Amino acid sequence: MIDTSGSMSDDMITAAYSEVKGAIDQFGGKLEGWLGFFDAAIIEPKRFTSLDEFKIIKPAGGGGTDFQIILEYVHKHMQDKLPTSIIILTDGYAPFPEEELAGGIPVLWLLNNEEVNPPWGKIARIVV
Repeated sequence: MIDTSGSMSDDMITAAYSEVKGAIDQFGGKLEGWLGFFDAAIIEPKRFTSLDEFKIIKPAGGGGTDFQIILEYVHKHMQDKLPTSIIILTDGYAPFPEEELAGGIPVLWLLNNEEVNPPWGKIARIVV
C-alpha cells in the first residue's frame, strides 16, 4: 500500500512506486502481489502478476492519512485470500493502529524519513 495523502509529495510517491518496481525487477519480473493506494480512504488494490500489469496501476489519492483502514480493508475484503505480509510505504504522519488489527499478518513500514518510528512491525527506510 502506498500512501498518497497530502503530506506525500509527488517525488515521495514516485520513489515509493519505484521501490515496488525495483522489487519486481529484482525477482526477474516474477514477483506477484497486490498494489493499492490510501490516504483517509482505500483506493482498491489491484493484482499484478507481471511488470507489465504493475505498470498499468497508477497512484491516486490526496487526502488525510489513516493506517487503520488498510488493516480493516484486508480483513473485510481479502478474507478469502489474506496476504502473507503487508508493506506500507509512507511518511508515517498519522496515528498508528493497534498491532492486534493486523491479525497476525506481518507488516513492514517502509518510511521515507528518520523522524517517525512505528510502535510495532518491521521498519525500513528509503531515501528520497
